[in-house]
Amino acid sequence: MILAAATAAAVLAAPHAPALTLKPCIVDQVDARCGTFVVPENRAKPGGRKIGLHVVVVPARRKPVRPDAFAFLAGGPGGAATGSVFAAMVAWNAVHEHHDMLFVDQRGTGGSNAMTCAPPKTQPTTKAQIRAFVHGCVASVSGDVTQYGTRTAMDDLDAVRAALGYRQLDVYGGSYGATAAQVYLKRHPSSVRTLVLDGSTAIDVPFYGRFAVNGERALADVAKRCAADPLCAKAFPHWRTQFHDLVRAWDEHPARTAKNETTTGTGLAGVVQTMLLDAYTAGSIPLVVARAARGDYSSLNRQIAAQRPSASATRELMYWSIWCNEPWVGLGATGPWHTDFDGYTTSSIASHRVACAYFPKRAEPAADWTSPHSRVPVLVLAGGADPQDPITNMPRLKQELPNSRAIVVPHYGHVVGMLNCVRDVVSQFVIDGTAKGLDTGCVGAILPPGLALG
Repeated sequence: MILAAATAAAVLAAPHAPALTLKPCIVDQVDARCGTFVVPENRAKPGGRKIGLHVVVVPARRKPVRPDAFAFLAGGPGGAATGSVFAAMVAWNAVHEHHDMLFVDQRGTGGSNAMTCAPPKTQPTTKAQIRAFVHGCVASVSGDVTQYGTRTAMDDLDAVRAALGYRQLDVYGGSYGATAAQVYLKRHPSSVRTLVLDGSTAIDVPFYGRFAVNGERALADVAKRCAADPLCAKAFPHWRTQFHDLVRAWDEHPARTAKNETTTGTGLAGVVQTMLLDAYTAGSIPLVVARAARGDYSSLNRQIAAQRPSASATRELMYWSIWCNEPWVGLGATGPWHTDFDGYTTSSIASHRVACAYFPKRAEPAADWTSPHSRVPVLVLAGGADPQDPITNMPRLKQELPNSRAIVVPHYGHVVGMLNCVRDVVSQFVIDGTAKGLDTGCVGAILPPGLALG
């Protein structure tokens, strides 16, 4: 195996014997120890239906083993933490020297009672079709779909921590995982030794409320880079204006971009917003737009094809249980925001509202969704051109988390914790247990990928 296995007799570092039995396994090409932790589906009814949580631990390489494990929280919502074992081990290899690495598939994902609906025979478009699909989807699974929210999942995580005997956790969360990490800190403050929030929005800042503006800001970063690059500026002198014009023109008269396929301005904005998430694809936006403006849709169609799997509505009920019920999503947001992403943002909100109108509801007390106030050491990571969760989405960082430090990687998009030397900064932060004296000088030297010219 790629990583050396701990012996079968190895005992997890803990102040007392763990209550969860783990056995040797291989996960994501990594030698690990696996187990299933049984919890009530409804924590208010401990005698009711039970579900199993898939738990993976990669034991620390060397002794002494720290009493705090490094816990990875996946993004999404819908990602399974155990699907990122290999990537996490490579990125934070230094942490693994003396820390166990903990991966728990959040309830409703991966090996933790995932609930996925069968694909519809035809894509539902009318409200009646959507209602029938949602009702049929919910009825097709066993269990209570209202019990798959973030708060309950973070209570699961703390129960796993206690069962394994870890004194505290060093928690990393990226994207939605950063949302979950904030909830964990709020609900279980004494269980957190350090916290890394990568591509995060404060849990009391509505995600959709800033979505269009954040997209516009990220696109402006690409425009500034292109204008400063002589080759890009010469090849695509008017691409930014062309994008603005295409969004409006195609919303009035959709363009036939492929056989039997048309693209609206809202659709074009959605493609570009998704490209902005990654610095590599963001560098192709001037090329894609300029070619589309002259009627060459080949580059645009490649992006559409690449995005199609993620663009289709998810059939994971855990996603909808969170997206339809939790206030951080911001489905009540309304424009105008005066950006080229207004139509796309409004359309995305509207499509979610339609589906959510037929999805089972649960109470989400407002008091549970205020940002946590804590003196726990926190490292906040952000891409300087993140179109979704830029550093401005954490507006009261120092007031609420006084022992925090923010690191922004210029020109990069969404989630940067595994990037170049940023991974080393994360490792040092976790090992030291503080952001004080953290050497971040290498971050400013990270260059973005080049701009595509053809």
